[in-house]
Amino acid sequence: MLVEYLTAFDVLIVGSLVTLSGLTLRNHLALSQMKTERIELENRLGTIQQQTCFDALTGLRTQRMFEARVSTLLRGSEPFALIYIDLDGLKAVNDARGHSAGDELIRLAVRAIRTAVRRRTDLENLFRRGTAADEFFWVVERSSITLAVQLAEQVLMTLRSVGLSASIGVAEWDGQTIQTCEQVELAAEQQMQRAKRDGRGCVRFGTGDPSRGNAKEAVPLEVKAERAERSAA
Repeated sequence: MLVEYLTAFDVLIVGSLVTLSGLTLRNHLALSQMKTERIELENRLGTIQQQTCFDALTGLRTQRMFEARVSTLLRGSEPFALIYIDLDGLKAVNDARGHSAGDELIRLAVRAIRTAVRRRTDLENLFRRGTAADEFFWVVERSSITLAVQLAEQVLMTLRSVGLSASIGVAEWDGQTIQTCEQVELAAEQQMQRAKRDGRGCVRFGTGDPSRGNAKEAVPLEVKAERAERSAA
């Protein structure tokens, strides 16, 4: 009886182990499937993010990302400046040599602009404007218009070093005035248009609310202390 009892007990144990093993295997397969599906979902989300957040031609962040960043800054109190870069002569290149040549010019220009940008945080604040092939934004955080103008001049010099030119406008937000992203963009665009009217290949800058019409041009000031502060940041 004892042998039969032990044998029956052993059978029960073995049966239980088999059942548990089956459950464990099924759970393992289910978890493996869930992991595979999660990876596939993350890849799809990454692809969507890449398509919506970064421009395919230049690798710069898109207009949507620009608007999100500026809107965030406008909810704070730190001043910032916006550099609006419009390449000169792209249409002539497209007409004479085709859009592939124009695309190469754009990529060359973006490489030059990146070269002029020093800090990693500034590189993350470069954007391509909407669907405009030859227009770009640089949001310079914690900066007065004075320093931003110097940075814009550096961009212009770097573009010239590779045989390119641009009309550049600079505007600032003082950290206090109630403004929208659209108004900040318009203020910089007005200055960029001034640069075009003044013969292109130059930087123009101003302060004030663009909705009031004329924006007064800023007077350059000493910027060594501000540059040192930004470099240390």
